[in-house]
Amino acid sequence: MAAAMKPTILRETLQSGEAVQQQAFTVLRNIACLVADPEQQVLAHELVLRALEHRSRFAAHQPLLNSLVRSVGLFPYLEPETLGFRDSVAYEFHRPENMGEEFVFHREQADIYRRLLDGHSVILSAPTSFGKSKIIDAMIATGQYANLAVIVPTLALIDETRRRLARFSNAYKVVTHLSQDPGERNVFVFTAERAVAYDRFPRINFFVIDEFYKLDSGTDDSRTVALNQAFYKLRKLGGQFYLLGPNIQRIPAGVESAFRCYFYQTNFATVVSEQRRVPGKGDELNRLVTLCSGLTDPTLIFCKSPARVNEVAHALVNAGVGGDVPVLEPAASWTGRNYHPDWVFGRALLKGVGIHHGRLPRALAQYVVRKFNDLQLRFLVCTSTLIEGVNTKAKNVVIFDNRIAREQIDFFTFNNIKGRSGRMFEHFVGHVYLFNDPPAEQLPFVDFPLFTQSKETPDSLLVQMEDGDLVPQSQQRMMKYRNQNVLPMSVLRENASINPDAQIRLAAHLLQDPQRWSTALDWNRFPQGPQLEAVCELIWSFLVQSARSRGGVSSARQLAFKVRQMQRVPNTAERVRQELRHGQYAAENPDEAVERVLDFERTWASFELPRYLMAVSRIQKAVFDPLGLPYGDYSIFASQIECLFKNPVVAALDEYGIPLQLGERLTTLIKETADLDTALLRFRRLDIDNLNLDPFEKEVLSDAQTAI
Repeated sequence: MAAAMKPTILRETLQSGEAVQQQAFTVLRNIACLVADPEQQVLAHELVLRALEHRSRFAAHQPLLNSLVRSVGLFPYLEPETLGFRDSVAYEFHRPENMGEEFVFHREQADIYRRLLDGHSVILSAPTSFGKSKIIDAMIATGQYANLAVIVPTLALIDETRRRLARFSNAYKVVTHLSQDPGERNVFVFTAERAVAYDRFPRINFFVIDEFYKLDSGTDDSRTVALNQAFYKLRKLGGQFYLLGPNIQRIPAGVESAFRCYFYQTNFATVVSEQRRVPGKGDELNRLVTLCSGLTDPTLIFCKSPARVNEVAHALVNAGVGGDVPVLEPAASWTGRNYHPDWVFGRALLKGVGIHHGRLPRALAQYVVRKFNDLQLRFLVCTSTLIEGVNTKAKNVVIFDNRIAREQIDFFTFNNIKGRSGRMFEHFVGHVYLFNDPPAEQLPFVDFPLFTQSKETPDSLLVQMEDGDLVPQSQQRMMKYRNQNVLPMSVLRENASINPDAQIRLAAHLLQDPQRWSTALDWNRFPQGPQLEAVCELIWSFLVQSARSRGGVSSARQLAFKVRQMQRVPNTAERVRQELRHGQYAAENPDEAVERVLDFERTWASFELPRYLMAVSRIQKAVFDPLGLPYGDYSIFASQIECLFKNPVVAALDEYGIPLQLGERLTTLIKETADLDTALLRFRRLDIDNLNLDPFEKEVLSDAQTAI
């Protein structure tokens, strides 16, 4: 008998198709020995995946390969028509109900699925390639739940999830916006903020929180508080839950018994990631261009910031690395007309390079991911916003920077980025190229603030909880809010995720000169210039707690100016041109000008400012009403800012992949309405081929239409 092959030799052999073909049986026999050894299961699992990369080379030994695949639990990779009786029985055992003949779980997916079917709640910590979201689909497919909720970390993931769940539209209404009423049976797909704000939830039978590790940030961050509030709210509505996220170290002792759930921690992977340090010294961009010149498979390039994304995209375009993609010329022309002809986004598309970061319009961000997955773009240069759950078909991941903004990435984040290499059924082995040494191997402990209620748990979260759910120390902390007479507890709670101490300081400030402030703040609908400046000054001085200079704004006066500018100049391309006008504060180039405009829209207009405005609106009413003084109502103005001073339906359609500029033109075709469900119904009936639109516009409309 031939000597056993060492693991290093097996790996080397499995990197070459020719070497595999020459030693096919020997390779499989050696892997089988490892599969049979209980102490070598991780290695055996990896080598089976590497063997699958060369499946056609093992054609003469298919039954043996199938047996190894079954033994390590990788049932989705079995080909049912080639299976013997024993393998076929095991294969069928891992098939969930109502998910189609082609769908089957791997071993650990099936275990979690059965736990959930038995009525248990599960907290799952697993690698990126595990297939966690497939379990969500399978639970919906059972039809046993009348109402489900899926909480995702970003608006981009609302669209991706909604598209994936469109297959269930005959059985469930998929609700994604606050304006939508529930149907008889529903799947609510919300961010945490929308889940907290939605006031028409029926009883929720089953809910999901994606990226659950964000329950613990260690700060009073509004998004972290909102996610905890959403978890708290949905548990109160009676739901069995499934929390899912990437690998973590552990959760607090006692969470499983307190929440009646099971913590499932696994390293089970469906792809292999190979790490390679990029050699050489000197200019990083030149080394990156050299590396990318030799890559032919779909490649993600991770960068620390949008500015870095632009820098990399320019370097790749100038080097001609991506190749010409004339089919994307309509998209490039459209973005040039509607933003700026020299904006890197459009120029990069023509050269096979996509860019993706949090400042992009949602419709364009979705479009570029779709083109990357359709293999029309070879490179996708991105920040961490793409790493948070958006699915791509990347074989390669280049980790160009080891930071996110100014923060060094930790091992947990590194794993999450690395995990984007390879793709189930697409690339069994992914490649990760490193420009820096990986961080020390240390996975995080994830706190559950609702349970531990430590001194780090923000007051803005505790104030939302019922007395019976507070531990004695938390009840003591809440006494200062119950005993004060400046603001009612109901107002502190309604201004969700905003620090209650900051709210009280603002109210006390108004009480120092109530006549003056009542006059300044007494407006409805749309404010005059001084009125807007007054409320922005209060927001900036009392409610903006951290990262004060962000979203292109560094003062209250600048905040008011940018709001007025957006109101007066609704055309995005014109506002970009204004940013480029000569002067002390002119943008240095078109990329900076475009992203100043987009950053303000995404950070302030569509998120921060509306919630701050409504907080001031509620606080000043609570202060002035008991004194018999007039007060304002900012709800109309806040909603207009959130929609960028456009029809709410137009703003909502952006999340469905329809750019704002195109959505505005559509309103005449679908008859202007403020009701999203009515607009979507009319949109489904449009004959897009006969509309006077350019090719890019027809393409995005057709894509959106098929996904609704």
